[in-house]
Amino acid sequence: MKSKNNRGFTLIELLVVITIIAILASLAVPAFNNVQRQGNQMKGVSNCKQIIVALKQFATKQNSQYPDSLPNPYTGGVAMSANDAFRYMIQDGVVSDERIFGCPAGYNPNGSIGVAPAFGDALLNNENHWAMTQGQTDASPGNMPLVFENVASISWPPVWNANVAGQIRPGRTWPGGQIIIGRNDGGAEVVDLSAKTGMVRPKPLGAGMDIFTQASPGQPQNILNAMVMGGPQSNAGGMPPGMVDPNNPGGQLGSPLGDPLGGGAGGLGQPLGQPLGQPLGQPLPGQAPGAPPSPLGN
Repeated sequence: MKSKNNRGFTLIELLVVITIIAILASLAVPAFNNVQRQGNQMKGVSNCKQIIVALKQFATKQNSQYPDSLPNPYTGGVAMSANDAFRYMIQDGVVSDERIFGCPAGYNPNGSIGVAPAFGDALLNNENHWAMTQGQTDASPGNMPLVFENVASISWPPVWNANVAGQIRPGRTWPGGQIIIGRNDGGAEVVDLSAKTGMVRPKPLGAGMDIFTQASPGQPQNILNAMVMGGPQSNAGGMPPGMVDPNNPGGQLGSPLGDPLGGGAGGLGQPLGQPLGQPLGQPLPGQAPGAPPSPLGN
């Protein structure tokens, strides 16, 4: 009579199986995170393109002007932040869903758009992820970066903080030192910055140019930043009073006297943009709730 063999796993065999599972998991998790990041980036690219389409629709009714260059009839002032400029398009009926001004793993509207005509709840602090180049028109060069992810320090070219990559923080990059940039011709893409850590600028393209400076050689442009984590950030008169270093909340980010990266006249390139003069209006008030953690991690 044959006997059944009920021999189970030995300890060594069990350890081998556990080790193989651990190795497979270690390979799968980075791949999953990479797929998730790319999916989030593509959604961000889509939102960026939709914002540019809305800007161009606005411009067709306003003699090619974008909303940052015109006095807002609902507030009586000119935009002091990208939030103000984008809110004008909601007030003007060009945009009906403020969610296009968000970005996965970034700043997003809370869904409370408000009531016409003022739409006072639209695009408050931390409800807009995007900055824009000020003073452009529908006829500006097509390669001009028009809409891009909010910046950590305002200069031309602007600066982002790769040390807080993947976090919902002012001026953060995506992991790997990348950001989304949309051009005046309507195109948008994920681009690599000059480094993966530290305060970083766009990747050089040759002849001392980058994706920003090649659009207006020798002519620094002004930037309207998003209102995040404590107020608007613009370059009227140099570094804005509301600019906070994500790694040093008690201090200023960059220098109000010149190049925020310390380049100066002979350093990393372009100085800060020229002052805009006295703005005519104030942004609509709004609270700045604390930013939640990002699913992307560091």
